[in-house]
Amino acid sequence: MSSKARVFVIEADQVIRSALGYILSERHETFTFAETADALSKAVRATPDAVLVGSSILEDDGAETVGMLARKLHQAGIIVVAGSTKSPLALAGLRQGAEAIIAKPITFDGVTHAVDSVLARRCTEPGSAASLALVSTEISR
Repeated sequence: MSSKARVFVIEADQVIRSALGYILSERHETFTFAETADALSKAVRATPDAVLVGSSILEDDGAETVGMLARKLHQAGIIVVAGSTKSPLALAGLRQGAEAIIAKPITFDGVTHAVDSVLARRCTEPGSAASLALVSTEISR
């Protein structure tokens, strides 16, 4: 059994999905998905500790996707990956239950910091997702 946290990446854009998967795979047990339904199917067998949801998913399916994931995967911290921390879709994702925003362009340090911060808060305060502070990480080159 792995002691690494399990992280799901849901992003329709293959380049971004692959980059996020690569960045996270060294520190976490990482699974990447192009569609939300595939991630939910996997979650039945392997519960995630964190879920990164890309802006392409929110553009296609709406910010309500974050709320649905937060309800179905209540033990996982949800992180939105968007073009900006001020993106209307990203902000709607926060209102729907996301705990952080990672702004593009993504970097190794920015992604790992955001994911590790969300995971650390969840480990120190189990079951108290509603009281968590938001981590908004604007990443620049």
